[in-house]
Amino acid sequence: MRTPFFIIQIAADNAARIRAIDLDRILSNCSDEELEPTAEWIKAQRPDLTPQLLKELGYQYEERRPA
Repeated sequence: MRTPFFIIQIAADNAARIRAIDLDRILSNCSDEELEPTAEWIKAQRPDLTPQLLKELGYQYEERRPA
């Protein structure tokens, strides 16, 4: 399993550079096992992104739900 820091580098050099528009790309690149730890890490590092993060997390859960 990849670390959250490694995963966010898909879109940003570090947590301070994550933009709200980057969250979809970051979470889309997480495996099911990486999704929750990565979201929690982002929430801890960037509490200002929490509302958008929760919205994107909801989209991810919806997309990944079995048919």
